[in-house]
Amino acid sequence: MRLTERVLVHQVHPVKISADVTASLVSNLLLWRMRPKAALAVRVAIPVAGSVVVLSLADLAALARTGRGRWIQAHMPPSAQLVRLAGDAVTALGARRRRPALLFVGALVIAVGWSHPWWPSAPGRK
Repeated sequence: MRLTERVLVHQVHPVKISADVTASLVSNLLLWRMRPKAALAVRVAIPVAGSVVVLSLADLAALARTGRGRWIQAHMPPSAQLVRLAGDAVTALGARRRRPALLFVGALVIAVGWSHPWWPSAPGRK
């Protein structure tokens, strides 16, 4: 597999998903408690560590052949990944400002990023 394919497929590995969700939850809690330096460290370090572990140890070629692997390869273009990242930023802002509504909106934006197959097609897109 090429590196770009490995990086894409690793996003649906259970270890990577767990690292990302854990980092977001802990970081948001730290932001809510006004500890931005610790929150930033957690929000960056845990996902990076999860990526390093998965990219170096997991059998991503086998994962790519599963339903999850095929799905992410077919339905997670850079635009959808950017939407997910934007949603994460909104949740962080919501936690920092102690605004549950922003946390909810951020979670919805993340869900929109994961729902790329159901986005309306742009003209000329199949």
